[in-house]
Amino acid sequence: MPDGPLFPLKHVLVYAWELRTARSLDEVAGRLEEAKFYVVRPREDILVMTSLARPGAVILIMVERGPGHGDLIVVQTPEGPYGYEDILRAVPVFARIAGIRLRGLWPKAREEPQSP
Repeated sequence: MPDGPLFPLKHVLVYAWELRTARSLDEVAGRLEEAKFYVVRPREDILVMTSLARPGAVILIMVERGPGHGDLIVVQTPEGPYGYEDILRAVPVFARIAGIRLRGLWPKAREEPQSP
């Protein structure tokens, strides 16, 4: 049993994105599948993906808000071993693989919780 409460979300980041070398969400999905990501397209304007590693600790959701741009939501579950800074460093690598350019980040700045 964990010492403290187990929360279902460890980190959540939101980026704006636009297509760069990829020319469509279909191409983004293909690039990610080639890089060994598990990709699901529940709707024409949405991609949901995770790495093939078990457990799927980081889930990425791309929503196309307009032609060639939208939001990328990155969610780390409690099983994820990564710190906040690790996620910040990894997302640009993901973007290069996917063929997209990141345009913004939320939250802009984050303070780690202080230990009592």
